[in-house]
Amino acid sequence: MARNTRKPPRKNGAATPKKKVNQGRTASGKVPQGRTLTTRDKYLDKKAKQPEKERPVVVIETNARNDLAVVQLSSRDGRNRTRLKNYQQGQSRFKHYVEIMDDEGNPIRVNKKFKENHPNMDVSSDDVEKIKEKVLYKSQPAAENRKKMEKFRGKKE
Repeated sequence: MARNTRKPPRKNGAATPKKKVNQGRTASGKVPQGRTLTTRDKYLDKKAKQPEKERPVVVIETNARNDLAVVQLSSRDGRNRTRLKNYQQGQSRFKHYVEIMDDEGNPIRVNKKFKENHPNMDVSSDDVEKIKEKVLYKSQPAAENRKKMEKFRGKKE
C-alpha cells in the first residue's frame, strides 16, 4: 500500500506560504555590488532642494560590518554626472560623489532610510567598475572620494 505523503490542504483554502528567500544576497548575507537602494534626498544631503524626493543609489562597495559605500543615481544631466549607457536604456546618470554616511553621521546600511530594491534593478558589474573608476580617479571630487573610501575600508578611523 502506498502511503499518502501529500499535506492536506489548508482550512481556508489558501496555498501554503513559501519560505522567504534571501533576496538576492550573497551567501554571507552581504549586499552585493551593483544592488540599488531607494532613499530620500534628505538622508544623504542636508541641503537638498527637494528633501522628500526618492532617489536610487547604487552600492559600489561593502565592508566587513556590512556598511555600504553608495553613489547616487539621477535622471537629469548636469555637472559632475555621467551617463550609464547600459542601465535603464541609458536614461540614468550617476553623480561623482561617494557617500558612506547618512544625514545623522551613521554608516549607510539597509534599514528604514535605505530600502533594498529587487535584484532585477541591479546595475551590472561592468557598470559598477566604470562608476568606481570614474568617481575614484577621473572626476573632480576624486581625491575627496578616495579619502572617504580609505576611511570606509578602515585605514583611517
